[in-house]
Parts: sequence; C-alpha cells; structure tokens
Amino acid sequence: MKQDFNYIYETYYQRVFRAAFSLTKDQGLAEDVLQESFLKAYHKLHLIEDEAKVGAWLTTIAKRTAIDLLRKEKRTPVLSLEETCLPEHQLDFSESAVEKEIEENDIRQGIKEKINTLPTKLRKVFQLKYYGELQEKEIASALKLTNSAVKSRLFRARNNLKTKVLDVAGEQSA
Repeated sequence: MKQDFNYIYETYYQRVFRAAFSLTKDQGLAEDVLQESFLKAYHKLHLIEDEAKVGAWLTTIAKRTAIDLLRKEKRTPVLSLEETCLPEHQLDFSESAVEKEIEENDIRQGIKEKINTLPTKLRKVFQLKYYGELQEKEIASALKLTNSAVKSRLFRARNNLKTKVLDVAGEQSA
C-alpha cells in the first residue's frame, strides 16, 4: 500500500489540513501538524485493514497530533464559530439567498456571543467538543481533566447556553 501513499496524500491533504487548522487556528502550525500526521501515517500504513476508513484514520491522527503540539507549546486552542455553527439543513428560511445569508450570520454571531459569555472552563470544553469534534476522552486528555469533569462541564455549558438563549427569546417575544 506504500506505493499508493501519493494517492492517499493527494486525496486527503485538504481534510487533514482542515482538521489540524480547526484546532491550531494557525496556518503554520496546521502545516506542521499535516506533515507530522502524514509521516506517522506512512509508517503505520501497513496496519490499515479497511481502506474505506483511511480518511477518518488520518483525521484522528491529525487531531491528536495537533493536541500534542498545542500541549507542547502550552497554547489554548481558539476555535471560531464561523466554521460550523449550525448545519445547513437546520436553517429554514424562505427569504432570498442574500437575506438568508444575513440571517444565518446574525444567528451565528448571536450564538458566538452567548458562547463567549460562558466561563472559560466551560467554553474550552464546549468548543473542543462541538467545533473541534473531539470525543470526551480526547478533551480530558488535552485539558488534563477526568472524563467525569469533562461530562460535567459539557452539561453545565449546554444548560447555561440553553438558559441564555431562552432568556433572549423571552425578551424578544415580550
């Protein structure tokens, strides 16, 4: 399969870069993560049993490599909301494309503002879970927390955001 490595690199380059950039928020660091991820993958290519899962496998390597790099550099990942706030199918507007885009941006901005009001401990866990797409174990490892602490913080963050959104909705209907 090593002779197919060029094909794998070309096919998954963008996906791996996006995964790295979503955590590092720095093009240079993301490129470092990309390079290191493909190097790790090259040496472990013989372990792949299901070629259909190569993309997911590479993405996982990239995310874990990015977390390790961030931990080494003692940086806190700053994840932006603009990437993936709400899935397109959940936004149902009957306005024109321009009006729809403006409305979506307003919603994203409102949610971003609410997320930014969360206490730092809750915000970090929430962003890693929903924007970094990390599993609770990975978050616990990245932030040096227990799994139960991560679950607790996610629960509190969701409840906090829910309360804030309901408060705003109540104010607008009054």
